[in-house]
Amino acid sequence: MAMWRIRINLADDPRSRERFDEVLASLRVQAVQLTPRPGTTAELSGDVVLELPRDDALGEMLTALHTISPQVFVSRAEDQDKEDDARSEDALVSYR
Repeated sequence: MAMWRIRINLADDPRSRERFDEVLASLRVQAVQLTPRPGTTAELSGDVVLELPRDDALGEMLTALHTISPQVFVSRAEDQDKEDDARSEDALVSYR
């Protein structure tokens, strides 16, 4: 199964959070972090790492998330993890 990293900006109100929870409820979510967006009092930034059994489920999930926010960003979580590992290895090499 593919791991995906999703970033979404959403309103900081009960209805948006409820809808966000509804979208994620049926998915294999590994991590969720909601933080206030800097410079705004009524918006949150959400970071989600989840597993999807098939890639076509990504389109369905993005469609649902776009009902909450026009700003939804997606990337493969494995790709980011590999980049982070490569940076860590580069850092170790530079200290040797």
